[in-house]
Amino acid sequence: MAALAVATAMSSAMADSTVTLYAFSRATVPGIPGGPGGAGGAAASSPFPPKYYLYVEVKPGSRVAAQWAFVRGQYYDYTLKKVSTPVLVDSDPGVPTEKKETLVPKTGNDVYGIILGDVKAQTPSDDQAKELTANHEAVISLLVDKASAYVSIQSIKALRPAAAM
Repeated sequence: MAALAVATAMSSAMADSTVTLYAFSRATVPGIPGGPGGAGGAAASSPFPPKYYLYVEVKPGSRVAAQWAFVRGQYYDYTLKKVSTPVLVDSDPGVPTEKKETLVPKTGNDVYGIILGDVKAQTPSDDQAKELTANHEAVISLLVDKASAYVSIQSIKALRPAAAM
């Protein structure tokens, strides 16, 4: 399932290395998902912002530094936090079960969680960034071993909504 949410993009400065982005979102809806107030289009009118699960995968031992993130039309500051794999979340947050959804499969590469910070006013810095932000739901700008890189994903995969109680 996670393969649907994986995309790779690299800048020309990174010809010999690959950065992979994993991108998921989870809406929080009022009430019980699928029940009264939690069905269908309720997520679109929900007063709760979606939670994003964003991860980048790089070659082991790479030095990475955050620059900016673009998610669904807004720019953010962000920080990176190294995580172990596989990265799993509850498949259905409203019903406690043992079923998990794999966000990032087990890998020998280094994986970092992207922790979005404040929204920031920014415009794309170059033609590649302009094209990526115009055509992708998520674009991450970072430095990998002192080389600038962009990694993007066409669309963020929606996970099963959570209920606000």
